[in-house]
Amino acid sequence: MKQYTYLIAILFLTSCKTSIKKETKETNSPAYKAFMAQKHRFELNGCELTYNGKPFRLGMSLKEFEKVFGKYDKEHLIVTRNERRMVWGAKSISVTFFKEKAIYIYLYIESDVYEVYEDGYKLGIKGIPSLIFNNYILERGKQFQEFIKSANINVEDNFIIDTNGYEDVKYCEDKNIRLYLASPVIYHRKGGGHLYVKGKWNMNETSPIQSISVSYHIE
Repeated sequence: MKQYTYLIAILFLTSCKTSIKKETKETNSPAYKAFMAQKHRFELNGCELTYNGKPFRLGMSLKEFEKVFGKYDKEHLIVTRNERRMVWGAKSISVTFFKEKAIYIYLYIESDVYEVYEDGYKLGIKGIPSLIFNNYILERGKQFQEFIKSANINVEDNFIIDTNGYEDVKYCEDKNIRLYLASPVIYHRKGGGHLYVKGKWNMNETSPIQSISVSYHIE
């Protein structure tokens, strides 16, 4: 009788693992196959960040980033003497270094958003057609509410919301890492004209995700 019990338990655990794999990366879906066919593939799964299977992270040096992404295309927007910002335009990523260590990583999903204040086209930023975020496929142009529904994510439990987007904080190797999804948040309004009161955010009317930034979370 015990042998049958163990067998049932093993079969149950095996079936759970299989269903989880299909749920998360949707390996049989057209979207996942399209993602795998991309030349530039980003996966942001909690503390694990990869480009074409190669890991990268905050705190890495420029030389370490070049081992993953190759030689950068341009140095852009030098803010202070100790800061440098490198752009890999074709890969749609830029990294800010402070004292030779990466402190901000930007992934550009939409390229046209950055034309005015980032000079996106001159930098050769194409935008990322799709990437994997927390084991779910995020496609360019997809509304935020479409993404959270397909990923079955509870917004209030997983994100800190502000006017400009959604913040996901992960604890990684004794540091809090902030993954920020830039997407203008729409709020419910009461009243009209100049006499209105801004209510709670409206999850039924959201905007596409324009970019994702990775930085250290400071409370």
